[in-house]
Amino acid sequence: ALNPIGDHALATSIATPPPHSTGDARTVRFEVAAPGAAQVALVGDFNDWNPAATPLRASRHNGVWSVTVPIAPGRHEYAFVVDGERWIPDPHAPRAAAADFGSANSVVTVTERS
Repeated sequence: ALNPIGDHALATSIATPPPHSTGDARTVRFEVAAPGAAQVALVGDFNDWNPAATPLRASRHNGVWSVTVPIAPGRHEYAFVVDGERWIPDPHAPRAAAADFGSANSVVTVTERS
């Protein structure tokens, strides 16, 4: 039986400087609590909304899934895909003004390095 995520999802997105970077990209860590999920993926305008492009890894504790990816500076929309079919926004990030695909997307703003 799948554990529904719904309003109980917990996610954080933290932009941090990478130890090694390519161009102007910054390393951003995405996390979401998805207990009971078989797989979780990150989709966004930075990976062409492709659920196969950026899978998250499950931690050993509390069903938290995470991934760290390089993202170019700017405003980006994203969401999580749970078990290949359920798209959920990041509950701890701002929402995009308009939903392109019928569900709300989250927004992350990556700043340029100073």
